[in-house]
Amino acid sequence: MTDRRLQAAGIESALDRGVDIWGRRIWLHGDITEETIGLVIRGLYLISDLDPERPIELYVSSYGGEIDATFALHDVTRTIRAPIHTVALGTCMSAAPLLVACGTPGHRFASPNALFMLHTGSFGIEGSVANVRSTADAIRERCARMDRLLAEYTQRPYRHWSQISRRLEDSYFDAETAVEWGIVDAIWSEKD
Repeated sequence: MTDRRLQAAGIESALDRGVDIWGRRIWLHGDITEETIGLVIRGLYLISDLDPERPIELYVSSYGGEIDATFALHDVTRTIRAPIHTVALGTCMSAAPLLVACGTPGHRFASPNALFMLHTGSFGIEGSVANVRSTADAIRERCARMDRLLAEYTQRPYRHWSQISRRLEDSYFDAETAVEWGIVDAIWSEKD
């Protein structure tokens, strides 16, 4: 294979995994799992190593998923040297709003028709009564941590987020509300 074909194959392989190395873009579409977040994290480090001063765009369209995987990506976006610009596309639900909110202030966007949702965390619990209790305590702590982080990145206090996360029903809101609450800075509109 020629060098050009090898390069094209490498680019195609990265794009299949949601990473545009040369465009400095990463897409997180679908469930938040260890596997999907692992791909995003590897992509962030790869792109950042090429030029740690230039921003990386992270596009998020997800119904949510694993809170610990969410925290892993959150921590990387907060510690990696390259600025992370975030865009919520389509659905930004459950743990996904945190991934958009933790982007570089002034560079957090939502597409005009993005639908956001927050709710009480849930986990599958098995085992003894003692395990159920300790797991429930851990769930409450993880949810409270997410509420504290949202309060840190937005114009709303911890109380606002904890009231939403304690509701029994899902709380849906649109891109305009996401701007009002400070999850994003603006509605995304690149075309003039």
